[in-house]
Amino acid sequence: MHQDEQQKKPGWLRHLFVTHPALLFSSVYVLASIIGIGRSWDFLRRFDINVLYYAEVGDFMLASLKEPYTWGLALFAVLMVAGDNALSKKVAKKKPGRWLSWYASRQYRIMNYVVALILCVVLIDAYASKKARDVKAGKGETVAITLGDGAPPVDYVLLWTTGRFLFLYQRESGHVVIHPTEAVQTIRVR
Repeated sequence: MHQDEQQKKPGWLRHLFVTHPALLFSSVYVLASIIGIGRSWDFLRRFDINVLYYAEVGDFMLASLKEPYTWGLALFAVLMVAGDNALSKKVAKKKPGRWLSWYASRQYRIMNYVVALILCVVLIDAYASKKARDVKAGKGETVAITLGDGAPPVDYVLLWTTGRFLFLYQRESGHVVIHPTEAVQTIRVR
Protein backbone atom coordinates (compact mmCIF):
# COMPACT_ATOMS: atom_id res chain seq x y z
CA MET A 1 0.00 0.00 0.00
CA HIS A 2 1.31 3.45 -0.86
CA GLN A 3 1.79 6.09 1.79
CA ASP A 4 -1.05 8.20 0.26
CA GLU A 5 -3.48 5.28 0.62
CA GLN A 6 -2.46 4.77 4.26
CA GLN A 7 -3.10 8.43 5.07
CA LYS A 8 -6.63 8.27 3.60
CA LYS A 9 -7.50 5.13 5.57
CA PRO A 10 -9.13 6.05 8.92
CA GLY A 11 -7.47 4.96 12.15
CA TRP A 12 -8.47 1.61 13.60
CA LEU A 13 -9.96 3.21 16.71
CA ARG A 14 -12.08 5.66 14.77
CA HIS A 15 -13.19 2.85 12.47
CA LEU A 16 -14.13 0.72 15.47
CA PHE A 17 -16.29 3.47 17.00
CA VAL A 18 -17.94 4.29 13.65
CA THR A 19 -18.86 0.67 12.97
CA HIS A 20 -19.82 -0.05 16.61
CA PRO A 21 -21.17 3.23 18.13
CA ALA A 22 -22.30 1.49 21.34
CA LEU A 23 -18.62 0.95 22.15
CA LEU A 24 -18.14 4.72 22.29
CA PHE A 25 -20.76 5.08 25.02
CA SER A 26 -19.38 2.10 26.92
CA SER A 27 -15.88 3.56 26.66
CA VAL A 28 -17.06 6.92 28.00
CA TYR A 29 -18.75 5.11 30.92
CA VAL A 30 -15.57 3.18 31.71
CA LEU A 31 -13.47 6.35 31.42
CA ALA A 32 -15.86 8.23 33.71
CA SER A 33 -15.66 5.41 36.24
CA ILE A 34 -11.86 5.36 36.13
CA ILE A 35 -11.72 9.12 36.63
CA GLY A 36 -14.25 8.83 39.47
CA ILE A 37 -12.32 6.05 41.19
CA GLY A 38 -9.04 7.91 40.88
CA ARG A 39 -10.39 11.26 42.01
CA SER A 40 -12.42 9.98 44.98
CA TRP A 41 -9.70 7.58 46.16
CA ASP A 42 -7.01 10.26 45.84
CA PHE A 43 -9.06 12.84 47.75
CA LEU A 44 -10.35 10.58 50.53
CA ARG A 45 -7.01 8.84 51.17
CA ARG A 46 -5.81 12.20 52.51
CA PHE A 47 -8.32 11.68 55.31
CA ASP A 48 -7.27 8.04 55.84
CA ILE A 49 -10.37 6.68 54.10
CA ASN A 50 -10.14 3.90 51.55
CA VAL A 51 -13.27 4.62 49.53
CA LEU A 52 -12.95 1.26 47.78
CA TYR A 53 -14.24 -0.39 50.98
CA TYR A 54 -17.43 1.66 50.96
CA ALA A 55 -18.33 2.42 47.35
CA GLU A 56 -20.16 0.45 44.72
CA VAL A 57 -19.43 0.50 41.00
CA GLY A 58 -22.15 3.05 40.19
CA ASP A 59 -20.77 5.45 42.81
CA PHE A 60 -17.63 5.99 40.77
CA MET A 61 -19.55 7.05 37.67
CA LEU A 62 -21.35 9.63 39.79
CA ALA A 63 -18.08 10.62 41.46
CA SER A 64 -16.68 11.89 38.19
CA LEU A 65 -19.86 13.86 37.56
CA LYS A 66 -19.82 15.40 41.06
CA GLU A 67 -16.47 16.99 40.25
CA PRO A 68 -16.63 18.10 36.62
CA TYR A 69 -13.36 19.94 37.19
CA THR A 70 -11.56 16.61 36.94
CA TRP A 71 -13.02 16.16 33.45
CA GLY A 72 -11.67 19.60 32.60
CA LEU A 73 -8.21 18.60 33.81
CA ALA A 74 -8.30 15.38 31.80
CA LEU A 75 -9.53 17.23 28.72
CA PHE A 76 -6.79 19.83 29.15
CA ALA A 77 -4.11 17.11 29.23
CA VAL A 78 -5.55 15.36 26.19
CA LEU A 79 -5.80 18.61 24.20
CA MET A 80 -2.21 19.51 25.04
CA VAL A 81 -0.97 16.15 23.78
CA ALA A 82 -3.23 16.25 20.70
CA GLY A 83 -1.85 19.69 19.84
CA ASP A 84 1.71 18.49 20.27
CA ASN A 85 1.00 15.42 18.13
CA ALA A 86 -0.49 17.63 15.39
CA LEU A 87 2.65 19.76 15.44
CA SER A 88 4.79 16.61 15.32
CA LYS A 89 2.90 15.45 12.20
CA LYS A 90 3.47 18.85 10.55
CA VAL A 91 7.18 18.60 11.24
CA ALA A 92 7.20 15.04 9.85
CA LYS A 93 5.71 16.24 6.54
CA LYS A 94 8.58 18.72 6.11
CA LYS A 95 11.19 15.92 6.23
CA PRO A 96 13.03 17.10 9.34
CA GLY A 97 16.74 16.96 9.85
CA ARG A 98 18.60 14.91 12.39
CA TRP A 99 17.70 17.13 15.35
CA LEU A 100 13.93 17.00 14.80
CA SER A 101 13.60 13.44 13.49
CA TRP A 102 12.67 11.99 16.91
CA TYR A 103 10.04 14.69 17.48
CA ALA A 104 8.53 13.96 14.07
CA SER A 105 8.49 10.17 14.56
CA ARG A 106 5.46 7.97 15.11
CA GLN A 107 7.08 6.57 18.27
CA TYR A 108 7.16 10.06 19.78
CA ARG A 109 3.44 10.51 19.14
CA ILE A 110 2.64 7.10 20.67
CA MET A 111 4.77 7.96 23.71
CA ASN A 112 2.79 11.18 23.99
CA TYR A 113 -0.32 9.19 24.95
CA VAL A 114 1.55 7.84 27.96
CA VAL A 115 2.50 11.44 28.78
CA ALA A 116 -1.20 12.41 28.54
CA LEU A 117 -2.12 9.68 31.01
CA ILE A 118 0.62 10.72 33.43
CA LEU A 119 -0.38 14.38 33.06
CA CYS A 120 -4.02 13.51 33.85
CA VAL A 121 -2.98 11.64 36.99
CA VAL A 122 -0.68 14.46 38.15
CA LEU A 123 -3.30 17.18 37.57
CA ILE A 124 -6.07 15.23 39.31
CA ASP A 125 -3.72 14.45 42.22
CA ALA A 126 -2.80 18.14 42.57
CA TYR A 127 -6.49 19.07 42.55
CA ALA A 128 -7.35 16.44 45.20
CA SER A 129 -4.45 17.66 47.36
CA LYS A 130 -5.64 21.28 47.13
CA LYS A 131 -9.23 20.31 47.98
CA ALA A 132 -8.06 18.31 51.03
CA ARG A 133 -5.89 21.20 52.26
CA ASP A 134 -8.86 23.56 51.84
CA VAL A 135 -11.13 21.30 53.89
CA LYS A 136 -8.55 20.96 56.66
CA ALA A 137 -8.11 24.76 56.61
CA GLY A 138 -11.82 25.25 57.29
CA LYS A 139 -13.25 25.59 53.79
CA GLY A 140 -15.90 23.33 52.36
CA GLU A 141 -19.63 22.76 52.50
CA THR A 142 -20.77 22.66 56.12
CA VAL A 143 -23.81 20.54 56.89
CA ALA A 144 -25.74 19.86 60.08
CA ILE A 145 -26.41 16.14 60.41
CA THR A 146 -29.22 14.81 62.56
CA LEU A 147 -29.07 11.09 63.20
CA GLY A 148 -32.07 8.88 63.75
CA ASP A 149 -31.07 8.29 67.40
CA GLY A 150 -32.55 11.66 68.42
CA ALA A 151 -29.21 13.35 69.20
CA PRO A 152 -28.99 17.07 68.39
CA PRO A 153 -27.57 18.03 64.97
CA VAL A 154 -23.80 18.11 64.61
CA ASP A 155 -21.88 20.32 62.14
CA TYR A 156 -19.53 18.60 59.72
CA VAL A 157 -17.82 19.33 56.44
CA LEU A 158 -19.26 17.04 53.81
CA LEU A 159 -16.32 15.28 52.16
CA TRP A 160 -18.06 12.79 49.91
CA THR A 161 -21.13 10.63 49.52
CA THR A 162 -21.79 7.24 48.04
CA GLY A 163 -25.09 5.48 47.62
CA ARG A 164 -24.81 4.05 51.14
CA PHE A 165 -22.41 6.30 53.13
CA LEU A 166 -21.67 9.90 54.04
CA PHE A 167 -18.04 10.86 54.63
CA LEU A 168 -17.84 13.76 57.06
CA TYR A 169 -15.03 15.81 58.59
CA GLN A 170 -15.34 17.50 61.96
CA ARG A 171 -13.31 20.70 61.89
CA GLU A 172 -12.88 21.15 65.62
CA SER A 173 -11.47 17.71 66.30
CA GLY A 174 -10.05 16.92 62.86
CA HIS A 175 -11.81 13.54 62.94
CA VAL A 176 -13.46 11.82 60.02
CA VAL A 177 -16.86 10.24 60.57
CA ILE A 178 -18.57 7.81 58.20
CA HIS A 179 -22.32 7.37 58.60
CA PRO A 180 -24.55 4.96 56.72
CA THR A 181 -27.19 6.99 54.90
CA GLU A 182 -30.03 5.06 56.56
CA ALA A 183 -28.81 6.30 59.99
CA VAL A 184 -29.13 9.94 58.92
CA GLN A 185 -32.46 11.60 59.61
CA THR A 186 -31.75 15.07 58.16
CA ILE A 187 -28.98 16.96 56.39
CA ARG A 188 -29.16 20.73 56.55
CA VAL A 189 -26.73 22.91 54.61
CA ARG A 190 -25.34 25.76 56.72
